[in-house]
Amino acid sequence: MSKKRKYVVYRDKSDSDDYTTIAYARMVAVSTSGRRQVIVPCSPTKVRAGNLPEDQAWPLQTDTWETDPWEPTLGDDLAFDEVESRPVTVGKVPAKRYANSDAPLHEWMGLGAHTGFREEYLLEELCLEGRGTLATTPCSCSDINNAIQERLYRCEDCYGPDILCKYCCLSRQAHHPLHIIKKWNGTYFERTALADIGLRVQLGHEGMPCLCPQRGHNSFVVIHTNGIHRVNVDFCGCHQQVSHRQQLLRCEWYPATLYYPQSACTKRVLEFFLILTWSSKISGYEFYTSLKRLTDNTRLKIPKSRYKEFMQMVRQFWHIKLMKQAGRGNVTGGIYETQPGALAVKCPACPHPGINLPEDWNKVDESMKFLYYLIIAMDANFRLKNRARSSTNANPGLHTGLAYFVPEKPYAEHILRNASQTDISTCSGFRTLAHAESKYSSGLRATGVGLCLCAHHEFVRPQGVGDLQKGERYANMDFIFFSSIMPLLLLSVVISYNIACQWKINLTKRMDDLPEHLQISAAVALAAFMFGIPKFHCPAHEEKCAIPHSLNLMPGVGRTDGEGIERNWAEMNHVANSTKEMGPRLSLRRKLLNAVKEHARHQSFLRDFDEVIGDTHRGEWTAMIEAWERDKSNPNPYVLSRINLSEAQVRINLANEEKIAISNGHVLPHEATPSSFMNMALVLEDAQQRIKVDVTSSLSANRYAELHQRRVTLRRQLDHFRIIQRVYMAGIEKWIEEHDGDSSDDVEDEHLWLPSTLPESDREEICRNDIARIEAELRKGQCRDALDKLRKQLHTKSHFVKHRNLDLHGQRANTRATSFLAHFDSKINAAAAKYCVAWSALLELVGISELEREKEFQCLEAKDVVAPVDTMSGVRSTTGMCRRTRSERDTFRGLGQGYQMTSWIWLASGVRDDEVDGGLNNVLRVEWGKSRARAQRWNEEVYLLKEEMRRTRQFLAWRAKEWESVANLSHQDARIAAIQRALLAHFTVLWGAGVSANDTAGEDEMTTYFAENEDDFDDDKG
Repeated sequence: MSKKRKYVVYRDKSDSDDYTTIAYARMVAVSTSGRRQVIVPCSPTKVRAGNLPEDQAWPLQTDTWETDPWEPTLGDDLAFDEVESRPVTVGKVPAKRYANSDAPLHEWMGLGAHTGFREEYLLEELCLEGRGTLATTPCSCSDINNAIQERLYRCEDCYGPDILCKYCCLSRQAHHPLHIIKKWNGTYFERTALADIGLRVQLGHEGMPCLCPQRGHNSFVVIHTNGIHRVNVDFCGCHQQVSHRQQLLRCEWYPATLYYPQSACTKRVLEFFLILTWSSKISGYEFYTSLKRLTDNTRLKIPKSRYKEFMQMVRQFWHIKLMKQAGRGNVTGGIYETQPGALAVKCPACPHPGINLPEDWNKVDESMKFLYYLIIAMDANFRLKNRARSSTNANPGLHTGLAYFVPEKPYAEHILRNASQTDISTCSGFRTLAHAESKYSSGLRATGVGLCLCAHHEFVRPQGVGDLQKGERYANMDFIFFSSIMPLLLLSVVISYNIACQWKINLTKRMDDLPEHLQISAAVALAAFMFGIPKFHCPAHEEKCAIPHSLNLMPGVGRTDGEGIERNWAEMNHVANSTKEMGPRLSLRRKLLNAVKEHARHQSFLRDFDEVIGDTHRGEWTAMIEAWERDKSNPNPYVLSRINLSEAQVRINLANEEKIAISNGHVLPHEATPSSFMNMALVLEDAQQRIKVDVTSSLSANRYAELHQRRVTLRRQLDHFRIIQRVYMAGIEKWIEEHDGDSSDDVEDEHLWLPSTLPESDREEICRNDIARIEAELRKGQCRDALDKLRKQLHTKSHFVKHRNLDLHGQRANTRATSFLAHFDSKINAAAAKYCVAWSALLELVGISELEREKEFQCLEAKDVVAPVDTMSGVRSTTGMCRRTRSERDTFRGLGQGYQMTSWIWLASGVRDDEVDGGLNNVLRVEWGKSRARAQRWNEEVYLLKEEMRRTRQFLAWRAKEWESVANLSHQDARIAAIQRALLAHFTVLWGAGVSANDTAGEDEMTTYFAENEDDFDDDKG
């Protein structure tokens, strides 16, 4: 294959006076021998070579190219041996700018001397308000009828501004009875109706007249996409007649009533409202109001409201459409033998035995069983309420139990039998359990909705929705869950539920209270069910239940976050009176390409980590993790068990060392020991810092008096400190006189001149009794305390932010929350500043090489002051995110620690240089375990997505065969079968191109398994 390069060439020298060179874009093809070439020049562009930026220029490359067979070449007689060499520089030509496309509104409205085109548009719009030259031109039918017919009528929906007479208008609009007509009244065009000028619509004869027509109601109304129309309707009354409703249905007008209908909707407006509701969540009232405004925005000539009838027709049309899409019109038994859940759209990527799974899927190797897990997400939404206004007798559900909602009668009976059930939480005060005893249920038929969906693809499960009568009670959620999984019980079912730690406790006992068709044995449930908590909800749980239920640490779930159900709620809550089925946020192909990249990155990191820890520790830690995964009562490998020494503990240790030294005969030069002296120095330093923070421009009299008293106290303590300092830092007074030239009058700004602030040469001469080492030890303790406070404040703030976003509403509550957050920020900043001061002092005392060797303390930057990628949740705080782009913030907040690396401040708590302490090993074990889990989850994600792609293609092929195998194949069946085949072909092409490229995830046993069974995985026919 030939290699082509496109160059823009700038010559170093120019023959012109203005030093302007000509830049040519050219395509060059050179033969393998280098003796033949073809140059295809393009249009030249003048560029001043001297103005070319250096970063846009590079030397001309001399690669070897081959010519394509179709490219013209020079003959051998024109071959050349030498080419004149000229110094050239290749650079980028700036893109051309076009005002018409770069700033179209400026061009249209005009800028400066340019007047623009607004006036032209306005005049053309005004011309359409009149008749123009047609006002004096008779209608074209005048010559035929030998009578002059004035042009008075114009159709707003037909092409062109043609104006016709009454008879021509009726003739043209005979098959368009719902077009908008305007009549010239001598001054302007006013809206009229075709019914007013004599048009009658004959039904039942395909436009032909009937011998015995039956006139419809005088105020017969048809609702269409362009407004509400009054239409003169004639029903067929001859021997060919059928019912009035059937005559309307056959012309695609949907009747409002069964007998003697007086209004109807076109099929087009019902389909339009259906699509508009799904895409924009518009309500029926808003849509009908828009139609009324289209009819007459002044609301003076609008027919009597048919809103109630319109909503009834919408419900009936949606129900019939569901039955039609499910193929109930072409099977024996029709609508009345529809099975529960048969109308729901099934997820094609989920496992369906007998449809898209291999025949031996239940005999798969233990390491590959996760490919056939059914991953379910459960939750409740208390904003989707339903008022007790009507009754099921007056307003029944048309397909309750046949699609997404659970069957009404057995569900209600089960709830009544368990009305006295008490739900108890032993984890924490969840809002979901608080709703179980909610007092805000009066006047409501349902206080919310419970939902089950497939967590990996976000398809609502058949029979996976149910009303909640009084909060999120276990009885409701039990019935909804088992209704959604009973047709599809696989090897294992992973259940992601924000209160799974509580809901699962007595689940096997509560199963005995379910209807018989929903019951399964306790042994099957214990073996098949795996419980997890969505990643965003984990921080609200106690550690003892959060870590065992973490989806980040659960084998077999890939990168499932369990929060897809919350994304559905976020969409639904915009308009709480509508429901919507949501698909995956990302296509499977995009997910797979991302998973392959992330898996390669984390696998490479894990290999490097393995080399650091060695085979011995890796074997021990792997055994520990596997034991914990089998039995959660074993020691948790993801929890640190060691605690470092705090500043107070360091003080105690130093005091004990001095006590031992004194007992051994060591004499101190002062009654205050060296550690007491350094403790005093750090206390004074902290007091100075606090006064600096409290000094503001506006202080009340009381605050100023308090601040003055604190300064007096600090001055007295500082004078006492100077006396002791002269003992332990001999010659410090003289040194201060020589170097402290900018002393301040404010006591909080006065330098303490501790060992860390002195140059190393002077420090060795001045400091006595090892006080430099003592300060270094105290500074280490100070760093640990500051980091501990910083971590606690960041953690508390992150949870408070989540609490505010979920539970607080109204200006008053949010104003208080803002003040709390400001309080948290001040504490976070104070802790960070304290650490920075202590770290800077420690750096001066021990040097950078010692700090790098210990690896416990690092330079604290603004990007490091963030909440952790939590061990159990993987959620980061948004602290420090204000300067990031929106996409970066979205990725940074992404659910799952698989994308992010933990800030070092959360890893420093267990790092110790003392091998006896073992803290470093604990930290390494936890971080290695999390790195291993991340790599495993990405590895699982790659193969889950590949398996889901295979299942989707096989499911579509099965659906197409199902439609094609219908005994009485109709046009509808053939059309849907063709759609399934088209989708299958589309996904095959899409996923086949680029899915496996750059796939580096095949370095373990699962990749070997996939390679050996690739034919089975790619078999679309099953």
